Amino acid sequence: MCGVSRLFAIFLLVMMFASPSMASRIYSDNAWSPFFAVTDLDKAPVYVTLTNLSGTSRFLVGASTDIASQVTIQALTQSTNRMRISYLDRVELPTAVPISMNDSSLFLMLEGIKGTQRAGSRFNLTLHFDDGEQETIRVQVRSVGVTSDRMLENMRTDPMQQGRSPRRSEGLDEGIMTDPLIR
Repeated sequence: MCGVSRLFAIFLLVMMFASPSMASRIYSDNAWSPFFAVTDLDKAPVYVTLTNLSGTSRFLVGASTDIASQVTIQALTQSTNRMRISYLDRVELPTAVPISMNDSSLFLMLEGIKGTQRAGSRFNLTLHFDDGEQETIRVQVRSVGVTSDRMLENMRTDPMQQGRSPRRSEGLDEGIMTDPLIR
């Protein structure tokens, strides 16, 4: 139901702003990249939903950014019980149909990241289209690590167990059992 209402809202936007200046417009929604607290990691995916607001079908043929040496379009496919990454030359953007580039199938991959991105920061990503036009979008870097509640739960349990396991107290002296950060 949410998808239908979102599609209807996009259709209304198209109708309200149908003008020559909007003819080549691509609407981007929820552009983000995960923050990984791993040193020397030089790759990160970018997830975004793109909607073509023009009157004709268009193709995304690439992207570029200042924070990475290369941006590729990738897709996850399953073949013979294995997940496989495929590199795509282009992605079709039909008129008024949201194309979700998310973590389950289709995404952009930043390769050769220069420096370290902080959670909460933003960067520009320029999308390149088959007609030679470009559009710059803002991408937010989001933390995908353990939430604070989950971290506290892990601190209260044995670190070798999963976070939602029962508290362990066998073999602990009374002082350790009463300390809430150690349990």
